[in-house]
Formats: sequence, structure tokens, C-alpha cells
Amino acid sequence: MDMSDKKKQLSSTIRILLGIFAIPSLMLAYMIAVMAVNGDYQSVDYFEWFYSLIGILAMYIAITGKRLF
Repeated sequence: MDMSDKKKQLSSTIRILLGIFAIPSLMLAYMIAVMAVNGDYQSVDYFEWFYSLIGILAMYIAITGKRLF
């Protein structure tokens, strides 16, 4: 691993905290997926869709450690 790659990754404590804080939005994403499979996705608000997508993005960042900016 090159030193420049190491600088671009988040520290492990930040990654763990980000993963812990992303758990509620991942649970919402699961609930939305179940509702979509059952055909009741019209009752889901736009904010709930957005919040669950942010949770998926946060978990991706926590697992990979990559910075977006």
C-alpha cells in the first residue's frame, strides 16, 4: 500500500462510528425493500427513501474507508 493511499482512507475509529450511526437508516432501507416487494412502496415518503440511501452510502464508506471529498 502506497503512502498516498493511506492518507485517503478514514481512520478505523471514524469508520466504526460511521457504521454504527448508519444502522438505523439501513433498517429503514430494509423496511422499504420489504414494502416494495409487497407492492406498498407508494406509501413511503421521499425523505425515507433519501435517508435510507444515505445510510447505504455511509455503510459503503465505513466498509471501504474511502473518502468522497
